[in-house]
Amino acid sequence: MQPASPLPTVEYAERSDPGRDPEKQVNEDACGHRETRFGHLCVVCDGMGGHAAGREAAELALLAIFETFEQAAESTPPAHVLRAAIEEASRRVHVMATSEVALGRPGSTVVAILLHAGGTEVGHIGDSRAYLVHEGQISRITRDHSIVQELVDHGLLTADQASRHPDANRITRALGMAPEVEADIRPEAVAHVSGDAFVLCSDGLSDLVEDPEILAVVGGDPAAQATGKLVDLANARGGHDNITVLVIRARESATPPVALGAPTVVQTAIMPAMPVALAPAPTLVDAAPAQPTEPPVLPPRELEPTPIPPVSPTSTVRGQNPIVVAALVLALVAVALLGAVLVVHVAERRGKRSASNAPSETAPSAAPVGAGDGGPTPLVPGSVVIPTVSASSAVPIAPLDPAPTTRRKRKR
Repeated sequence: MQPASPLPTVEYAERSDPGRDPEKQVNEDACGHRETRFGHLCVVCDGMGGHAAGREAAELALLAIFETFEQAAESTPPAHVLRAAIEEASRRVHVMATSEVALGRPGSTVVAILLHAGGTEVGHIGDSRAYLVHEGQISRITRDHSIVQELVDHGLLTADQASRHPDANRITRALGMAPEVEADIRPEAVAHVSGDAFVLCSDGLSDLVEDPEILAVVGGDPAAQATGKLVDLANARGGHDNITVLVIRARESATPPVALGAPTVVQTAIMPAMPVALAPAPTLVDAAPAQPTEPPVLPPRELEPTPIPPVSPTSTVRGQNPIVVAALVLALVAVALLGAVLVVHVAERRGKRSASNAPSETAPSAAPVGAGDGGPTPLVPGSVVIPTVSASSAVPIAPLDPAPTTRRKRKR
């Protein structure tokens, strides 16, 4: 079905290759482009579940998406049509019949964009990716539904570690995994300007070619040459999986409605630096003025220091430190004065005792010990008198007789 209104001018190219792995020469990828009433529709699917089943699942999903766009009412918003198309593809893959059920339930990843005059809608399930190349920068506009990506989101792995992780290809969401699978659709269309390019690819490319390398090729070559170079580069590095690349370059700038805001170029320029924060950014800006009025956040910050002054004993002691110091000083002064009084009192009592116990003139032997000559007061008690003996009256003490040395004779 031809579009009812003229579509923006674009440059488009695609290439899909089975890769170099001898066991994967059946290409389970599928891709395509359709001009619909809603815009340029570009889709890449990566099938899984066995060689034949994976190929069938990818082709069935691609066909279901195209048919849903053809049957959608023209008044339906483009983003709603894209969501309905991806979820319808999941339902069809879930009930598909295949001869390889023993190898697992058939499934497929999908990444799709819808480029129209008002911007570009983006939707995906799984780990097939979409990039935006704008003014020398590249940004991912999809986030992998994989175990490794969840580890990166929680800060348990870096982006470099995730690229080499053994579980890098284990996905958490795919078409056909359940009767109903929710498609991940960007809440707002991605604004683009003339010259911007969108790159869609399967993991056979993103596992072997880094984002800066994709930027260098797509940013410098036409779409047809870029897709060929990227596939050749992945094959040169092993080509361990099927490789599919789709490039669509806008030749006209998007003109979003007034309600979406005028600065189209500014929004596109911000995306390479903050690709993930584009969707919630308007909500955060609108909610910022209301944050200071929310009361639940403030009480914990105020209650944390309040219990400390009345409960903590250290604060009471610290408040009375000057009084305690003054009391200690006065006590020390009082003790010092009391000690001085006691010393003086003891000295006076000893002086009286020394005077009362002074020897008479008839006792010349007490002269050497007396205090009448102005010497210091002796500390010995006054009641104790040590007699002195002159050298002339001393009687020498005879030495003891030695013990007898003779032995008694034994009686016969």
